[in-house]
Amino acid sequence: MPEKETTAQKTSNGKVVVAIIIAVVALAFVFSNVAPATLKFLFLQFTMPAWGWFLAVLVAGVVIGSLFPWFRPRKK
Repeated sequence: MPEKETTAQKTSNGKVVVAIIIAVVALAFVFSNVAPATLKFLFLQFTMPAWGWFLAVLVAGVVIGSLFPWFRPRKK
């Protein structure tokens, strides 16, 4: 007999599905922007494909989000 899923398992499965959908949409957005883009910051100038800049911003966001876990539930 199949076992019933608990609420925690359903929530976990839902989060995985949402994460996969967001990842696919983000990758589609990133790889549809392949034209070169120039970033000017102070006296520096960098040129690389637009998807590279989007990816760099995404990585920076993940790093910052992991450094500051303000919105994570507290463990009891």
